[in-house]
Amino acid sequence: MTPCDVFDGDWRLFSHDPQTGVTSWWLDLGNGTAVIRTDTPVDELLDENAEAYNDSLGRRFGDGKVVASIPLNIYHDQLAEAHRQGDRNYVKRWLNDADHQKFRKFRGNV
Repeated sequence: MTPCDVFDGDWRLFSHDPQTGVTSWWLDLGNGTAVIRTDTPVDELLDENAEAYNDSLGRRFGDGKVVASIPLNIYHDQLAEAHRQGDRNYVKRWLNDADHQKFRKFRGNV
């Protein structure tokens, strides 16, 4: 079996990196149009974040503290442009939003 013979429903395997676990899939929409879907495993990162977040109870903020670990695809989709423009308030709001707590490694507000 070649990688092109591996399917996830209608999606055909395009590439897989065994070191990172990143897998890309290709879907033919017809008329010469295709879509690429990339799956990035983040369970280990989220587990590490939760452990560090829980261990930060009672600790003080300081320079050099890592407050979050964010998968690159989410960073590029939601934060990169604000960061590039120097919009620190947007980045702070995003990091402090309860919906993004799973990316936090340190308690408190940024």
